[in-house]
Amino acid sequence: MARPSRLRLLTVILVGPLALGLLFLAFVLYYRWSQAGITGWLADAMSMAPIRIFGRNYVLKILLPFYTLVGIALWLVTLAPLWFLDRPWIRAWRGRECLALTLAAFLWVHVCLWWQVPTALWVLPGLRHLPFFILFPLLAAVPIGTAWWATGTRGWRRPRRLLGVTLWLLLWGLPGWLPQVVPAPGVTPRGGDQPCRVLMVGLDGLRSDVFLEHAESMQGVRYESSYTPIPATRLLWHILWGGDPLFYTVGHVGPSIEEFQHPENLTLLKEAEEKGWKPRFYIDDGGTIGLAERRIGLDDSLSPAEGWENFVNSNLAVSFPLYAVWENWFKPFPTTNPWAPLDAGLKEALRLGRGSGWVMFHSCLAHQPIFLSRRELVQTGRWWSLSPDAYKPVPDKRLVLRTQGEHPEPRTNTFLAYQIRMKEVLLAWAPIWNGLSQDPTYRGAVRALFSDHGERFHNVGPNGFQLQGIHGFNLDPWECRTASLMAGPGFSDQVNLKPRDATVSLLGLRDGTRHLIQGQGAFNADSFERAYPTAPIRYHTLDDSAFGEPGGKYRQMSDKEIAAHSYIAPQGVWYTDYERTASERAKDVSIGLGKGRDLWIYKPLVDGGAHQYHYLGYDLVNIEMVDEATYQEKRAQAEKLMPPLVPMVENAKATPKTTP
Repeated sequence: MARPSRLRLLTVILVGPLALGLLFLAFVLYYRWSQAGITGWLADAMSMAPIRIFGRNYVLKILLPFYTLVGIALWLVTLAPLWFLDRPWIRAWRGRECLALTLAAFLWVHVCLWWQVPTALWVLPGLRHLPFFILFPLLAAVPIGTAWWATGTRGWRRPRRLLGVTLWLLLWGLPGWLPQVVPAPGVTPRGGDQPCRVLMVGLDGLRSDVFLEHAESMQGVRYESSYTPIPATRLLWHILWGGDPLFYTVGHVGPSIEEFQHPENLTLLKEAEEKGWKPRFYIDDGGTIGLAERRIGLDDSLSPAEGWENFVNSNLAVSFPLYAVWENWFKPFPTTNPWAPLDAGLKEALRLGRGSGWVMFHSCLAHQPIFLSRRELVQTGRWWSLSPDAYKPVPDKRLVLRTQGEHPEPRTNTFLAYQIRMKEVLLAWAPIWNGLSQDPTYRGAVRALFSDHGERFHNVGPNGFQLQGIHGFNLDPWECRTASLMAGPGFSDQVNLKPRDATVSLLGLRDGTRHLIQGQGAFNADSFERAYPTAPIRYHTLDDSAFGEPGGKYRQMSDKEIAAHSYIAPQGVWYTDYERTASERAKDVSIGLGKGRDLWIYKPLVDGGAHQYHYLGYDLVNIEMVDEATYQEKRAQAEKLMPPLVPMVENAKATPKTTP
């Protein structure tokens, strides 16, 4: 009897890895067939040695032990009801029964998690093409049928079988339910006793029009004509930290090698540190910020993982739902995977920020692609009649099927999914945001809720089929007009539904914060609105021909060109080593000038001159050719409006005092 006993115990240990193997097979097939977008990028990135090493460690050191332990736990909870339903079975169970019932338990807990986020099923090749109303009953029938079969082999009568199967289904769902209700351990705050003076809350990709439509319950002064100086997350935050706009508006996603060589150029963080403000920054997907191995003057900074690993974690987790919900629980900071609570990151940032004079939080909950939850799917209408694959966005116009282009399905429209997600995030944040006016730590702070950039959804085909949202490729109103809500002293703690007419730039957040840090002036509605009557925008644009119709041969970069000069190192470090310096690349920048609802964009052409795009709101008014002299004049105008922060005299010891 000893030999069969050892074999069945081996089954208990191996059933978790077997379940992981099935999920991993689906994961490999999904990414192998991906041709574009973030999934295609991840597939290509697997050829890089650091990512291959990370992927191997991710599987062997995290996923494999996790699923092994969960497999053992599921078998133990499967045995638990037998204590009073069929005690002899506890001693006499066989390996095949363990294998069948534990795999059924794994499938059941995943069905429960997929029911919470049905669109996550589009990562399952083959099954994703079935309508939801067929797919869910089919998936649920397997574990229920397996449990019914197993109890039948023991000769249980119907009442006991119903009770036993019901108990198993309840217990099998525990591993997916517990991390969503049990409080996460969290990290220990750094503390401090000073009240917050400036709170910055960024929501990645929130467009101005969508914000104004769905933030009607949030306190503060809102602005319709708010512009970013650059539509790229990492670069904008570096400008807000005091980085030279003329340097940080010619970069892209990865930090340039110069940023590692000159960490001292973030002037405002340095000044805040010297004044004892203890600046703290938190982000729920830190891949785009690139803080790994960099000392830039932050008293505290947290993200779910280091550097580029955030990209992998946040995108791979959807293929491993059970791990994803536990990832939300044990990571050092809340994540953005499809099972992450929408309010968790904001709450944690506010908790960890207490004691700091300058608290910053950036959320990437609307990163593309968006996996809609069941609550969100309901808002699309009759979602159950469609398949998961129908909700999968298309990232490249070359991948659009003829039927999609000619007969787009309104319920699966990518802009609709984006609007729903943004509305749900704002609804989750509203009570927290409004409660800050009564919070002793934050009520005296200038509180800014803004977006780093907007999001563009290119149309393909004659009937308006829309691609997956993008940003950081071009200058246009969809990417450059941003959300802006200002509350606290000097602004308002009331709900002000009518937006102000003033033109504002996110550069005003930098300037106002500096006024407070240095005690050099007020940071209020008047100073914020007077700072930038014309909002400057500057960016070395990327080739976006894969998303829309190219308007000309512009002086810009391609994403492949950037990828070829990007490097990934261990510990999450990654950077781009450009062939040309920032000053050389600046000769090819595109320029934007925003004034009220009017936005003028100047895109330089390879053969000289530029195209001038004039937008009113989100409507293109006209396009015209301008000569090189006009382009250079507009470029000089924009650059004059975004000067770097000159170190204050008291901080620049080598700078002698001068009199005007």
